[in-house]
Amino acid sequence: MGLEGKKARDIMMTDYPAVDKDETLEHAVRVMKRYDMDRVLAFEGEKLEGIMTKKDIMMKLATMRTRNIVPGRMHVSSFMTWNPRTAPPDATAVELAQRMINEGIGSYPIVENDKVVGLVTRWEIASLVPELGDVKVVDVMTTVPEVLKTTHKVLHARQLLLRYNILFLPVVDEEGRLVGYVTVDEIADALLAFHDIVPEKYRKERIDHLLVDDVMRLRPPIVSPDDSVVTAYERMKAKKTKGAVVVHEGKPIGLVTLNELVKLVASRG
Repeated sequence: MGLEGKKARDIMMTDYPAVDKDETLEHAVRVMKRYDMDRVLAFEGEKLEGIMTKKDIMMKLATMRTRNIVPGRMHVSSFMTWNPRTAPPDATAVELAQRMINEGIGSYPIVENDKVVGLVTRWEIASLVPELGDVKVVDVMTTVPEVLKTTHKVLHARQLLLRYNILFLPVVDEEGRLVGYVTVDEIADALLAFHDIVPEKYRKERIDHLLVDDVMRLRPPIVSPDDSVVTAYERMKAKKTKGAVVVHEGKPIGLVTLNELVKLVASRG
């Protein structure tokens, strides 16, 4: 079956993270971790009510309104996106990729007869990249809008990820050498741990002292402009991370993220 024939039912995961919408944030994050995923579907009984992602957590957990509450007392319903957009099992993979780009959405619950039967995320779409033939990194990469430094504050990293609506930022040291990377996941996890550990009265002051160096992941996947996009996908998959850094003469010059891979699949429509 070629790419054009691939449908949601062919690529969807049928075992996906799910919780009751009234569960605690703490429990939902444990479920995400068990599945090694950045999102969870929220139900009331059999009815799908919403999706909660690490981005939702990152966006809301740094606000003053939640700064005074511990994760064990916060609930999924306060963080999730209600009434998520869905897709039928017969939607083509290319259609889903196009919708992801046009709607700015990272996943679709697949619904048949009013019941959720699966989930398609950017990863399932990206898994089709090896079927696209020889495409070079230079043809799909995006420029790095800004690099993070190890000495930047975590709140600054959060701001950049939201401002540019991107999935992945490289981190450099004071000499400009690539040393790590940060995604929404690392920021969300850091804010969760911070809320759990730091007493309420110290949070406002101490959150300003949380640095990128404290939360970044080391050794990002690296590709060159002339590498195949398949190489980028395989290196991202090996580290289960949302992007790879395009490096030329030792300096980061671009990014390939799941978004670029989804765009590539979408372009085959």
